[in-house]
Amino acid sequence: MIENHAGVSLALRTLLLNPMKNFPPFWTTVTFLLGGFCLTLAAENPTPETVRAVEADWAFQEKQKGRSIGDPEAVAELQVRLARLCADLGVPVPTLPEAKGERHYLNMRWQLREIALDNPMLRDVPIAFLKRNRFVCQMLHEYLGYYYVYPGITGGGIYVLKNPGKSFEIRSLSDNVFPDGVFQTLALSYDAEQLHVAFVNVDLSADQPRNVVWPQLDEHRFHEKTFEYLESKENKFQVYSVAVDGSKVEKLTDDRFDNFDPVPLPDGGIAFLSTRRGGFIRCNNIWEPLTVYTLHRMDADGANLRTLSFHETNEWHPAILNDGRLVYSRWDYVDRSAAHYHGLWTCLPDGTLPSVLFGNYTQMVSACYQPKAVPGSSKIVFVAGAHHAVTGGSLVLLDPMRTAYHPETAEDVLDSLERLTPEVEFPETPNQWPTTYYHSPWPLSENYYLTAYSREPLGSFGAGSDKTGRTGLYYFDRFGNLELLYEDVGFSCQYPLPLIPRERPPVIPDRRDASLGETGEFYLSNVYKSLIEMPEGRRIRELRIFQLLPKHPDWVANSPRLGYANAEGARMLLGTVPVDEKGTAYFTAPANEPLYFQAVDESGKAVQTMRSDVYLQSGERRSCVGCHEPLHSSPQNVLIRDKPDTIVAGPDGSKPLSFARLVQPILDRRCLDCHSGQSGAKQGKTDLRDKAQGQFSVSYNSLRPYVRWFEWGGDSISQTTTPPGHCGADESPLTKILDDENHQTTGLTDKEKRRIYLWLDANAPFHGVFER
Repeated sequence: MIENHAGVSLALRTLLLNPMKNFPPFWTTVTFLLGGFCLTLAAENPTPETVRAVEADWAFQEKQKGRSIGDPEAVAELQVRLARLCADLGVPVPTLPEAKGERHYLNMRWQLREIALDNPMLRDVPIAFLKRNRFVCQMLHEYLGYYYVYPGITGGGIYVLKNPGKSFEIRSLSDNVFPDGVFQTLALSYDAEQLHVAFVNVDLSADQPRNVVWPQLDEHRFHEKTFEYLESKENKFQVYSVAVDGSKVEKLTDDRFDNFDPVPLPDGGIAFLSTRRGGFIRCNNIWEPLTVYTLHRMDADGANLRTLSFHETNEWHPAILNDGRLVYSRWDYVDRSAAHYHGLWTCLPDGTLPSVLFGNYTQMVSACYQPKAVPGSSKIVFVAGAHHAVTGGSLVLLDPMRTAYHPETAEDVLDSLERLTPEVEFPETPNQWPTTYYHSPWPLSENYYLTAYSREPLGSFGAGSDKTGRTGLYYFDRFGNLELLYEDVGFSCQYPLPLIPRERPPVIPDRRDASLGETGEFYLSNVYKSLIEMPEGRRIRELRIFQLLPKHPDWVANSPRLGYANAEGARMLLGTVPVDEKGTAYFTAPANEPLYFQAVDESGKAVQTMRSDVYLQSGERRSCVGCHEPLHSSPQNVLIRDKPDTIVAGPDGSKPLSFARLVQPILDRRCLDCHSGQSGAKQGKTDLRDKAQGQFSVSYNSLRPYVRWFEWGGDSISQTTTPPGHCGADESPLTKILDDENHQTTGLTDKEKRRIYLWLDANAPFHGVFER
């Protein structure tokens, strides 16, 4: 370092920006005479290009706060940030040359920048990153190659910023290696020798852009062309390994699925996201054949690929926690809003024990994206983003040890969150759209980060914008300092990765037991262990086990519509298992399928229901504490019977759910004397005949006013959580009608009532499958 470097840096900055204007003609002679010393100065200080870009960025930051860089308020705040930075790094606050206003601000800001970038975690460390264009609509489209066959969206690549903070000089790892296309989701090996990236080759010369031409086709032809595309290898993201020294590029996946977001595992494998699980999202428009992608893994060479997550809908952004677990974002809209509930989840590297971490029961944070473990800490940084936007938002620091649910609403409380960038509002909560945003944070510690940042708004379907702000690479710290490292006028620069080895987390052994074959085991400790107390006097006698079924073959929302609920999921009842007097259940269940449970009382009504799903890997044994139990609780009643129960199948018409088979026969036997649609003294107004009407039947449509259900929309019983005692049969007026004085003579049996309760608790569908 150079003594009195603030003054030297400022003088050299002035020289670099315009040497002949600011210095006399003999400067070239001085340069010659000083020789190596001046060359050393040049190496230690930013290039003119960097100076111009950095100072323009500072001016923007101050403008965002409603002031200029010379304002006293800006100078005073800068002094505080400089003092906090120096105190944390253990260096003295520098003595600055006397100046006022803008000159004083610049002196101080250049000094702060030099101290910040001299941090041992950053000093002389090159940074790998991506340049890329983005398809702008919402994050569902961003990771599918289908949406990149579009003019002007290709280009970019993998680069290394050679001297961060000092110059914009870069070297390419992808030029003349990859064909024309788009890069996505960069990751770094623990030894810092390999980068992993997703890439889609886009050849516009071979076919016109489908997103321009295909919507002009009739619906049948559009579906036909789309299925042709889905069955081919054309234009799909694939995972590659790229040596940091540029010596080797290896394609790890090569199939008809989109594969992206790779992350190295502690055991040497690679976790990534893939569409190979099958099915579509349930809430799409005709132009959105959005396939479901979930967590997978493979060996480092691409071998032994298998599914880790059988979740019903999409997941994003896997990363490794310091204890060796995977953390990722999961979209959970089983019987609730499709525009929220993108929480953080964890699982083990073998796919077992998927568990919610934060954000599955709140609309105050719409989506939790790009989680990263903070080195030397249990905390996790993530981007608070939106559903109806590309990935991006505000930076948040999560303390997992402080996560909790509100004791009255059962929703996530936000006490575990620290808003690192409070000036950037949480997008889409309920309808805010920030004017700047962050992307792909990389924590160096709890206080220091690399990140991508945009000085422009977040592009979004929700905000009605088809453009999104370009991001540059930045240094960011907890004290409010933000320093530009690199930007490109033509591309977003994202995923900054310092090229230094880091500690490998511990390898967690595989927990699967091959002797269980294609099944697994569940152990429920105490069904009465509930955050909100179960209703008094209602004893739980059994668990219903439902399986969620994929949306296929039509991806359009409500095509076909399954019932009353908007964009409802298909399901079937696998059956029931007993719950003993202690509230314990132990049973065998099929593996590799998304399941959810209901706790059912002695009358056959659900007291509590899941609005999420759970699944088992083949050979997995899993235990849970209770029914929406408090966080950080442990199982009780741990004495397990020698043999697990097996699932007892439900009644006809429940596998899959079918109103015509489960409920209509009861109506035919017990109700048509008074509800036949005829006139007469005994005739009720409700017509319960099994006669086609619209998408459903006369009887199904007639029962609608007497039924309550969960959905994405205003008719939902509740939107986020389900308090015990408020499931479908409890909430539906039909339940009381069955026992009122006008219906005591119908002859309804207990078995028939239980079938109706089952239908109501299963969200009252007409159909249980999408394909029929």
